[in-house]
Amino acid sequence: MRHSAFSYLRPVLLLVVMFFTLSLTANSQDFEEWKENYLQEFKDFQNKYDKQFHKMLQQEWTNLDVNISPDPYKENKPERPPTVEEPSVSDSKPVPNVSLTNKEKSSPPVTKKTTDTDEITVENRKKAPPANLQSGLKPTFKPTVEKADVTTKNLMFFDVPIRYRYYTAFQKQIDKPVNKKVISNFWKHLSTKDYPPFLNQIKQVQNKLSLNDFGYAQLLENIGEQIYGKDTPESTLFAWFMLTQSGFNTRIGYNQENVYLLIQTTPRLFNTTYFTMKGTKYYAISFNETNNKAPSKLYTYKGDYPKSDMKALNLSATDFPAFPEKPMNKTMSFSYKDTSYSFDVPINQQVINYYKNYPNAYLGLYFNSRMDTTTYNQLARSLRPLLKGKSDFEKVSILLRFVQTSLEYKTDQQQFNKEKYMFPEEALYYPAADCEDRAALFAYLVEHLVGLDYISLRYPNHLTVAVHFPENPPEGTHFNYRGKSYYMADPTYINAGIGMVMPSIKNKSPEIMDWEM
Repeated sequence: MRHSAFSYLRPVLLLVVMFFTLSLTANSQDFEEWKENYLQEFKDFQNKYDKQFHKMLQQEWTNLDVNISPDPYKENKPERPPTVEEPSVSDSKPVPNVSLTNKEKSSPPVTKKTTDTDEITVENRKKAPPANLQSGLKPTFKPTVEKADVTTKNLMFFDVPIRYRYYTAFQKQIDKPVNKKVISNFWKHLSTKDYPPFLNQIKQVQNKLSLNDFGYAQLLENIGEQIYGKDTPESTLFAWFMLTQSGFNTRIGYNQENVYLLIQTTPRLFNTTYFTMKGTKYYAISFNETNNKAPSKLYTYKGDYPKSDMKALNLSATDFPAFPEKPMNKTMSFSYKDTSYSFDVPINQQVINYYKNYPNAYLGLYFNSRMDTTTYNQLARSLRPLLKGKSDFEKVSILLRFVQTSLEYKTDQQQFNKEKYMFPEEALYYPAADCEDRAALFAYLVEHLVGLDYISLRYPNHLTVAVHFPENPPEGTHFNYRGKSYYMADPTYINAGIGMVMPSIKNKSPEIMDWEM
């Protein structure tokens, strides 16, 4: 009886064993097939351009001399600004009708008319932060290789928590010392790792925060330092790779000590290491440090990334990222015609923090920028009642005295121990400002609060402003340019009135600054 029961069960047991064995075999085959596909996914180049570029990187590199882009001034700025005891329109017989030659091609100054009843706003430069920004951004990461190992990181970027993800296979420690083989191998390593989903999520963050090119590059550099370590060759190579894949015209250079990110920018930079390749200037900059100086010689590849539509990194600051605000108040005080004025101006420290790492660019960048909305609106509310009902001459005179005397004067070397050009918000924030910083702030106020046209004048060691008065032109030094008369209004000549010229530049001819980026 027992034997008979076992006889019945035996076929069933055999079927179970066979099914289990077949399942293991099938699972094993599925695993091997997945493994093969996975390895293939991380072996192929993502596109033909990456493959061509990798081949080019293995060819001959060249040793280039590196230069420092010059300062826009030919002489040192004065350590102390000149001061007049009693302000007046002019204390001398100035040179009238000075015709300015266009030594540097210039675009016409922008005219923006306002009235006393205008709404106290400018273009909404600062976009509203996304809802629940304090809880963080979690961009969507859609890997093509679904079963690949993925790492999740959290980054704090200007008080915005960002959760991003990347293939663990991104991580790689390069051999030392760095040479062209090491660099080409790193390029191949990342270009075979399905990087488009990673970049897609970073661009989601860029759109959410309204980052310009500089902010986007700074975000990538921060991520690279989090993945590979701060100030490591790997983090620099990562930024180079991802910026190139984002369409920016970049290069990499190296010597025995380190690797350097080199990038084309618009506008051009000052006081910054660069080298020229095929007529294009590539600047050695870090997005977390200023005045980065590379050594005198670097090795770089002779060719270019093969895509033809690579672009320069645009430093334009006409919009500000949608970061959470960190407000602080700055008290501004000045006197005009025996009356003293004092008021607080709110300044967003996130704006200051963001600009802190900006490289020194062509001065037109600072004149063409737009002030933070909150700062400008309160500044306008404080200044506009002083201007109400006044003539254009009186309005400009009040604004001129405000910038002359509410800001302390120090050269950049005295204040920062290096050159630092400031945006208008920075001129209000820092303890002191020199000539180009004062000129940019004053020009901004004249344009937006009075609506008058202006030009900027550069001398060998000075930058100032001249204003056009279409009605009832004043007396004093003026310059004819494109059929208009522009009257000297120098925010660095303390207590000087419109039409007055610093004694040190009275007999010198200025150049018109070129605001075309």
